[in-house]
Amino acid sequence: MTYLKRSKRPGQGRTATLVVGGLALVFAITYFFPAFFPSVFFPVGSLFWKAESSSVGFFVSMGKIVQSKYSLVEENKRLSEEIAARDRSVLMLDDIQSENERLKNALARTGKGSYVLAVILTRPPVSPYDTLVLDVGTKDGVTVGDKVYAEGDVLIGDIAEAYGGESKVSLYSMPGRKTSILVGTSTIAAEAIGRGGGNFIFTLPAQTPLVERSTISVPSIKSHTFGIVDRIMVDSTDSVQTILFRSPVNISELRFVEVDKSFR
Repeated sequence: MTYLKRSKRPGQGRTATLVVGGLALVFAITYFFPAFFPSVFFPVGSLFWKAESSSVGFFVSMGKIVQSKYSLVEENKRLSEEIAARDRSVLMLDDIQSENERLKNALARTGKGSYVLAVILTRPPVSPYDTLVLDVGTKDGVTVGDKVYAEGDVLIGDIAEAYGGESKVSLYSMPGRKTSILVGTSTIAAEAIGRGGGNFIFTLPAQTPLVERSTISVPSIKSHTFGIVDRIMVDSTDSVQTILFRSPVNISELRFVEVDKSFR
């Protein structure tokens, strides 16, 4: 039996020599020139760090965009549901109004007035505080006590004095004037006091549920708006809450009103 002697491959010797030489070269450079490797590798490393930073920034931006789109979708969904709820409320109000009109017709209490359109000749501050002077009077069928409306169904005052071709309106918001009102859909009864300029104040027991933007009306067969709750002030040491409300129309900007001659 013959055994072949395994000979060392020539490449292995050269590789070992190169490794030893390279290590020796690195050691020598580090020893004699300590700043050489940092000056060479730092710029190269900076390129990778910048690339990494850009990649992270890109993904962060993409994440914010996705989050923003998700928020918009959720906001759109919420608004759609809110619009649908309001549409249902409007339909419900239409049904209630139609039912109300049918009941009034059945009882011969339609609440439809006989109106005369009037131009406002003077208003505050030219006329005395919270009064209007109109260009209609007794020759137009207007008499003391007729109700005065603005913008269709906003009750603002009544005729205090009537002459041949003119009349004077006393606004319900005249300071100190008291008016019986109904608050909100629950028709809570209260007494409002005028504060001037279309503003009012009244009080209710502190435990009475009430929210801002509630509507105010006065007892009448005719559907109308008298005011909107503007502010509710509750003192924890007091048993009542104070409510401020205002007329939904700006008296100083009105040019025309309607005088209802049918409710006297």
